[in-house]
Amino acid sequence: MTATLVLDAMERSPRRSDNRQKKPFYKRFGTYIHLFIVVGIAAPTMIYMEVMKNLGWRMPAIGANGALVFSSSGSNNVTLYASTTSRGYFNGIGANYDLLLTPWRDYFGNRKTKFREISDAAQIRKVEDGILVLPSAVALSAEERTEILAFRARGGAVLASWATGTRSAKGEWEGWQFIENFGAKVLGEVPAESEANHLILNAESPISHSVLAGQRVFMSKTSESLLRLRGDNSGGRFTNWARIIEENRRGDAGVVFQETTPETGRTVVFGFAESAWANHPLAIYPFLDDAIRWLQREPTAIRAAWPHGKQAANVIEMDTEDKFNNALNFESMMQAVDYPTSFYVLTSVAKQFPDTVTRLAREAEIGFHGDIHVGFKDQPVAQQEQRMQTMRRELSGVMPDISKVSGFRAPTEGYDATTEKLLFAMGLRHHVADPNRSEGRWPLFAKVEGSTPDNDLVVLPRTQRDDINLYWEKLGVEQTTQALIDDAELALENAGLGLLSVHTQNFDTSSVLYKALPAYLVHLKQKRNVMWLASAGKVADWWRDRERFLVRSSFTGKRLDVDVTVIGKTPVNGGTILIMLPQKDTLPTVQNTKTSGLKPTVSRIDSYRAAMVFPSLPPGNYSYQVTFAQ
Repeated sequence: MTATLVLDAMERSPRRSDNRQKKPFYKRFGTYIHLFIVVGIAAPTMIYMEVMKNLGWRMPAIGANGALVFSSSGSNNVTLYASTTSRGYFNGIGANYDLLLTPWRDYFGNRKTKFREISDAAQIRKVEDGILVLPSAVALSAEERTEILAFRARGGAVLASWATGTRSAKGEWEGWQFIENFGAKVLGEVPAESEANHLILNAESPISHSVLAGQRVFMSKTSESLLRLRGDNSGGRFTNWARIIEENRRGDAGVVFQETTPETGRTVVFGFAESAWANHPLAIYPFLDDAIRWLQREPTAIRAAWPHGKQAANVIEMDTEDKFNNALNFESMMQAVDYPTSFYVLTSVAKQFPDTVTRLAREAEIGFHGDIHVGFKDQPVAQQEQRMQTMRRELSGVMPDISKVSGFRAPTEGYDATTEKLLFAMGLRHHVADPNRSEGRWPLFAKVEGSTPDNDLVVLPRTQRDDINLYWEKLGVEQTTQALIDDAELALENAGLGLLSVHTQNFDTSSVLYKALPAYLVHLKQKRNVMWLASAGKVADWWRDRERFLVRSSFTGKRLDVDVTVIGKTPVNGGTILIMLPQKDTLPTVQNTKTSGLKPTVSRIDSYRAAMVFPSLPPGNYSYQVTFAQ
């Protein structure tokens, strides 16, 4: 590639021309010299990367967990099975099978993944290994079924979607027995009128670790109904937008995966057809990447969301407003289970209860809830700034030392970008926001101008139904407890942040919530080994520390090389790396490759994952080799 610089060729006066010729060569480029340097380096680099991608190299990818992942190459043995039998069946009912095949062709093209496309049983017999994709292969002959199962038995992996194998070569109904070979039990269909049309993905799952916790993937309404699955391992489930689990579907899944023995191939089953995501494919591509990587038995290292090997985090906070003293009942209940508590106080009310504020400040975490119970959203800068000055003044009147107050929760969850800028400017470091702030269930950074990783404003989206939502559902005590448990369990399933907000005015001793909460707290206490029970401020502090814990990994075909860098001036405590195992029920061996390296604790999470936990890792760079028993 060449570039021609066309300088001003207009006639100049002799004096100007002479002066210009006296300029050094590099000065003739003027202010554009930097641009040409960047283009000169970037263009060949981009061309090189594109050529290598076309040759089969896989480029580094950054997942939602922030880990940089390299791998030596993509598999050259991915097979898309465009069953002639299924094509004939769809043609017979006036449908076009290519509408279900094309999304996969487009995906492989987008990812520069080499694949072959075959269409009959004899061709399956010639495929020795790799991955066989069965895209809604509804009708299969007896020979096709035999060859597909034989392929898996000799170590080939299978990804099947929707109602694969439910009809014979003649189009007659045969039931779900064939797909059950891949670890999926079909419980039924999601009714067409149901609002459970979002696939809620689990983060940090073997088949979905490049996505946000609880990330929503909208499932378009089509003639191919969503299927309710059940299996040993779930990668996600169908719910409505609010992620509410229906009572009769607690055990359902939308995606299941399985590995039975080291000799047989892994399987993944989707409870949806390709038509459900064909119109918005980019949303599901990272998930497909992860599923295929797992089917290939390619180990992966990712930076975990939570410290010390925990699989989720849970926060319960109280908006302290009317009936202010009910906060004492709440704090006593939380203390009984040793649960750190966060209170966001409405300062115009708090100043009337100095003794209560003093006690809460001694035993819990205090944050601002504004001055009056009116949202900040869309208010002028000067008005918002004045209100924040008022809330600081009012709280300092009853809590002399407010230097440790670092959190905020907007009244009515009403805030905007101006609010966040002002919160950052006044030294606050987190705020609890509405559920709409993120498509996932993890904290995020406001990215206020002038912020750095160690002082950025952390946004904690409310991820569970609050007491007001539950009130309008008109639930009894036991039903309310179960609803709270369902929300927390889904956050755990998603590897996300469960954040429950309650209000003082709804916490009288006679209230449903007051009676329902103790059993919920007992349930959470029993989950302490996998769930981090923390205050909002501690979660925000961790999220900033996590940003300093950088993970980079590459798989060479024999080992997984993991590079860890801690930036900043202080150690990161509890930093955790999750390893997706190439074979179930094995524990990897981790060795330092630098003499100064601190060795992590390696532990089993489940059959498919292990954790490398660093109790305390000082600033610096560390390298490790991870190997696996064959």
